[in-house]
Amino acid sequence: MTREPCISILGLGLMGASLAMALRQRGYAGRLTAYARKEATRREALDRGIVDAAGEDPDAAVREASLVVLCAPIRACVELAADVRAALRPDAVVTDVGSTKGWICRQMDGLLPKGVFVGSHPIAGSEKQGLQAASADLYVGALTVLAGPPDLPPEAAARVAALWEAAGSRTCRMAPEDHDRLLARTSHLPHVAAAALANAIGRDSAEQVGAFCGTGFYDSTRVAAGSIEMWNDVLATNAPAVAEELRAFKMEVERVYDDLQAGRFGDVARFLERARDARAELLKGRGRKPGAR
Repeated sequence: MTREPCISILGLGLMGASLAMALRQRGYAGRLTAYARKEATRREALDRGIVDAAGEDPDAAVREASLVVLCAPIRACVELAADVRAALRPDAVVTDVGSTKGWICRQMDGLLPKGVFVGSHPIAGSEKQGLQAASADLYVGALTVLAGPPDLPPEAAARVAALWEAAGSRTCRMAPEDHDRLLARTSHLPHVAAAALANAIGRDSAEQVGAFCGTGFYDSTRVAAGSIEMWNDVLATNAPAVAEELRAFKMEVERVYDDLQAGRFGDVARFLERARDARAELLKGRGRKPGAR
């Protein structure tokens, strides 16, 4: 990444600040500029040396940059791109960190010149928010998906891949629609399920009920504490795929409900066995390069 004279990060929340910290810790010697709405965030980022410059004007943040990273909720990323497109260098490449790719790639196709935008999704994060939660290790070992049309310019894709690899991530390429179908199953469904579980258990007398909740409850619902704005955007921009995964989840819940109601405890045991075995198989893929066997 040392060939990049300047990287601009628009948004200094968890994802953006973690990216800047990762690049600095791992030896990136170029200039890092940033945009953040809050003055306190900009001041802290400068005081801690996370970036070289931080301002309230996104245009000023991108003028020097050959690589611009949009670190905001998905729909806000499109608004940011519209705001800064006139200020972009002619050779600039723009990417993002959003959890859905089809919608944003379609929006950017009509907003930026062909080949300027390369969608990316680092599969990393936390329910915690803001610069204070940022970590230079957030992306280490994580998988980052690069998404775009088949004719995406190789040089642009390579520059974005190099960015995430410089932050410690592994990378792969996927079509935007394939990414969204897969992430609906592996990320978006778990978030909705965690939210539904928290709602069901906390449906009344939550404080009193909480005294009886153990670590299993808090582990299972941790992600439900995440950013409302970010997750509302995720669900809004990937609704059909998430709905399909919710249908599969609903079938599992209804099956075990029916078995419990009918006293079919042998079937309940088999439900639990299948879950245990499925989880073990899923864990085998953790850290594996996609497509590898």
